[in-house]
Amino acid sequence: MEARTLELVFPEHTNPLGAAFGGFVLGLMDKVGSYAAARRAKRPVVTVAVGSVEFKVPIRAGDLLEVVAKVVRVGKTSLTVEVEVYKERFGENGRVLATKGLLTYVAVNERGEPVPVEAHAGAD
Repeated sequence: MEARTLELVFPEHTNPLGAAFGGFVLGLMDKVGSYAAARRAKRPVVTVAVGSVEFKVPIRAGDLLEVVAKVVRVGKTSLTVEVEVYKERFGENGRVLATKGLLTYVAVNERGEPVPVEAHAGAD
């Protein structure tokens, strides 16, 4: 299961050196990662862990980001999602992998309690 979105980086998303705040990028990753996990679980999910995250190249104001999240593992109640952030700049060719990480979510019921995820919910 996959989810993706586009986001433009504005000056308020950057530090004094002009690079995007890591927290801004992590927030996008968490949001899109949760969409992929919730689609696969067919229910709400909560973030339980942010695993390895690698910031490969700087992201700057004016960059267009494509955030792509894909479920890579399903446990009893948890889902691991690989999230990649690609950047591209208008007027330049191609896109570049800027950030990559693994996030873990847990499926929950309306009371916020963990609940099992179907073993096979169709194509992942």
